[in-house]
Amino acid sequence: MHPLIPYFKPFALTLGPITIHGFGILVALGFLFGSWIASNRAKQFGGDPELINRLVTWLIAGTFIGGHLGDVLWYRPGDLVRDPILFKQMFTTLLSGHLPKAADLPLILRVWDGLSSVGGFSVCVPIAVWFFWKERKPFWPHAEGLAIGLTAGWFFGRMGCFSAHDHPGTQTNFWLGVYGMCPGNNPTVACHDLGLYEGLWSGAMFILFSLLARKNRFPGFFCGLLSLTYGVVRFSMDFFRTAAIDVRYNGLTPAQYGSIAFMVLGALVLMQQRAKPALG
Repeated sequence: MHPLIPYFKPFALTLGPITIHGFGILVALGFLFGSWIASNRAKQFGGDPELINRLVTWLIAGTFIGGHLGDVLWYRPGDLVRDPILFKQMFTTLLSGHLPKAADLPLILRVWDGLSSVGGFSVCVPIAVWFFWKERKPFWPHAEGLAIGLTAGWFFGRMGCFSAHDHPGTQTNFWLGVYGMCPGNNPTVACHDLGLYEGLWSGAMFILFSLLARKNRFPGFFCGLLSLTYGVVRFSMDFFRTAAIDVRYNGLTPAQYGSIAFMVLGALVLMQQRAKPALG
């Protein structure tokens, strides 16, 4: 068995001073399609689709802020050592009437520089709970729609990761291995592409959820199943991550600890909600 995916350069389109990367395009498509699907499904489950559209802005912010904080605090805490100096330089630049360059900002403020999916979820889930509580609207009809929409959005997002080669795993001869993405970028060596694997999983979950949604389900069915299955998949896949890139605590990555929490949460939701009347 040999890897079938050759190395390819990450797509980038330069328009004057602006460079548009394939990753950004696919992430944007993920939010667009995911929110559209979530709105339609929320309506099917008896929710208000307009609330989903209003929530999406909060979730975009939560994804980048929570994702970046999770990446920095859990995976790269040592990189924060220069932030006090950079904060001082940033304020000095602002007081002089100039704007600091993006590259000169403190790492904690550079929300585009590294994202953790577990960090994003850790912020977005409380945001969604707070939002529907604030609006005094039922949580589950909207959350179930979001769960289905998330699988579609997650597919586009992870395919963006695949396009950027930013989730290399260990060296492999597996047929889905990608040449040239391993540390060192040797074009004759292939590694597991964990972004691709997660994208394929989320795409399969979208198809499965679309089929399961043809029948009315109890509230929390899709949220619980998504949390449980993602926890299992992510916990397993992180064993293929390279130790040189990902920090480990007692042998496990931060995402694996988060995955355990997802599995427990998903199982609890399914057990506690299974006797409730079906939505729709």
